[in-house]
Amino acid sequence: MTGTGISPWLSILTVMTMLLVLAIPVGLVLVIVGLVQYFRPVPQAVGPEDTLKHRYAAGEISLSEYEEMLRTLRGEQS
Repeated sequence: MTGTGISPWLSILTVMTMLLVLAIPVGLVLVIVGLVQYFRPVPQAVGPEDTLKHRYAAGEISLSEYEEMLRTLRGEQS
């Protein structure tokens, strides 16, 4: 001992207590974040007709291409 009168075990216990006091709120935040992510609704899948609509709206394809592709997707004869 160095003469301070503080036991090394008391120092270790103090550090462990401080870590525990910090670990509890951090753990609670992690649990809450995990629960929010788990219960978040899953986005709906985009179908081929929706993709085709977006491509037409963005100007990637012409009206005639859109109509032809739509007929193909629906299995209609041209």
